[in-house]
Amino acid sequence: MSKTLLIGSSSAIANSLQEISNRDFICFSRSDNNLDLGGDLSELDDIGKITGLVYFPGTINLKPFSMLKEDDFLNDFKINVLGAVKVLKKVVNNLKEADGASVVFISTVAANVGLPFHASVSAAKSGLEGMCKSLASEYASSKICFNVVAPSLTDTPMAKNLLRTERLVEASKERNPMKQIGSPEQVAKSIDFLLDAHKNWITGQVISADGGMINLK
Repeated sequence: MSKTLLIGSSSAIANSLQEISNRDFICFSRSDNNLDLGGDLSELDDIGKITGLVYFPGTINLKPFSMLKEDDFLNDFKINVLGAVKVLKKVVNNLKEADGASVVFISTVAANVGLPFHASVSAAKSGLEGMCKSLASEYASSKICFNVVAPSLTDTPMAKNLLRTERLVEASKERNPMKQIGSPEQVAKSIDFLLDAHKNWITGQVISADGGMINLK
């Protein structure tokens, strides 16, 4: 049976993906003490052939630009982009062995819509999206598809400070064209769809799971 590697598998969206999908997942996360993105990733040495990879680690570092330090930008880039680079370099040959595979990265609507206080994370996620498209082109002949899911605000523990009061929840809903805050399951369904991208002629795409935030007013 084909296997899909989840990096950051303890996140709320990753947990939802495991609940809704019948795929065979190989799970690694820092909170489960079986992943060290700062190390040599030797923990991934023996995963064998895989047909899918989802990279979940990310940041929500929202501050006024005047309060952001260079280290904030570096840390966001390190987690969102360089972490994905390290994992992919480690397992790209495992993906090639599958004769058809899909990689999914997680971005944010803020990479394409100007939002205040998002300067650091939007820079990192924009870089991730650009890298995805380049990789999609580079590995198309190897039958490895690369795509991105870009959610708007989603009700996860990472976003708890943005949703800590009923007033903030209602204000966030009001800013969304569909008057909703996303659920982990909704985002997970988009990821699950893109894990079959190599079967469905889809690569180099950014799928916005955002209630219309990027295109509607």
